[in-house]
Amino acid sequence: MGLRMRWIRTCVILTCTACFILFGLAGTAGAVDEKMLERMEQIIKQQQAQIEAQAKALEKLQQQVEALSEKAVQEATAAAKAEVARAAVPPDVLRTKGGDKVSVQLYGQVNRAFLAADDGDSSDYYFVDNDNSSSRIGLIGESKVNDDITIGTRMEFEYQSNASNVVNQEDKNPDDGNGTGFNERWLDAQLTSKRFGKLYLGKGSTASDGTSEMDLSGTSVVGYASVEDMAGGILFYNDDTDALSTVTVGSVFNDFDGLSRQNRVRYDSPAFWGFQLSGSLLSDGGDVALRYAAKWGEDWEFAAAVAYADPQATSDTVDNQYNGSASILHSSGLNLTVAGGIQDLDSGLLNPDNTSRNDDPTFYYAKVGYRHQFFEVGETRFSLDYARNDDVAQDGDEAKSVGFQVVQDFPEYGSEYYIGYRWYDLDRELADFDDINALMTGVRVKF
Repeated sequence: MGLRMRWIRTCVILTCTACFILFGLAGTAGAVDEKMLERMEQIIKQQQAQIEAQAKALEKLQQQVEALSEKAVQEATAAAKAEVARAAVPPDVLRTKGGDKVSVQLYGQVNRAFLAADDGDSSDYYFVDNDNSSSRIGLIGESKVNDDITIGTRMEFEYQSNASNVVNQEDKNPDDGNGTGFNERWLDAQLTSKRFGKLYLGKGSTASDGTSEMDLSGTSVVGYASVEDMAGGILFYNDDTDALSTVTVGSVFNDFDGLSRQNRVRYDSPAFWGFQLSGSLLSDGGDVALRYAAKWGEDWEFAAAVAYADPQATSDTVDNQYNGSASILHSSGLNLTVAGGIQDLDSGLLNPDNTSRNDDPTFYYAKVGYRHQFFEVGETRFSLDYARNDDVAQDGDEAKSVGFQVVQDFPEYGSEYYIGYRWYDLDRELADFDDINALMTGVRVKF
């Protein structure tokens, strides 16, 4: 702007000078003729036109200089930010060799809890990793080939120290404080097409995994269809022998949730009107599942799944397995979840007393819940559930469980605080088992 002001000041001086000369000459009668005056006026107009043109040129030049300066500042700022980002990330962490088309996501969670259990004869407490949703870490990599096709991979490892489904009265610290090491959950290569579906190769969820566990209550971190996860290692106390039995909670409860995670090849179809068909093939056996998820209007959300599995690769006693679950959530926060399953056992199996097994194991589960944001920090969720397993460990067994759960969500901090209570009961011929009461409270932190 300094150049522009100087040129304007020059224009004013020249114009004033010309006017002074013109009026001076005009005031001298007979000294200058009219032609000379006209000539002077033309000269002044030409000078003014030149001055205006030069001023515009200078203004344009000034704008260009300012634009170049702003661009230089932006480039310098971007370079500084990039340098800070490079300094903040340790070498070789979350960097890829695939260029701009490759993205990497690191994720994980820690879920630690306090567990107290009473077997009818004595009470104990434990510091555990909550097996309802275990501590884990994972990595997802994706490379976008085009608008339709994506190549991906997933690696996920579980790490538990004193898992809640393992600790019991006779071994309160089964890991001696050292943990059980990494357990691979996913080691998978994936090919995804929006038009044709998704193909998996490696270790990961089979098609039927999770089909007993459709749950919209928001409380599954402390209680869901797999009721044995809270205290599966606790031993029942037998009043007939006045001693702990060898029967654990986990041996008589089972939600028949498909084939879990295995080495397999799996295919998921694209979703049509909310339905998706999946199938997987293992080295022995396989499974197929149908899922459905949709919103009905503005008030209802629904999720359901059914599955069939041939568990030759995972069981020596089960020929066929059928299971499914469904959950519905209303905008008011009320929700309902149901699940069930049955196993077709191999012929020739025996009960512990060497009699032939004739009854196929069954599983039933129901939960009612309510979720609402009472506090600004996040939703508060409540649920009450009931589960029953018949004939899981041997013919005639009736195992029942009732649970109550409360979860407070803190989404801004990636964490949930929870507390849950569960009652376990087992009826078995020729035995008198006391009920087990378990209480768990803890926190899950995700990143």
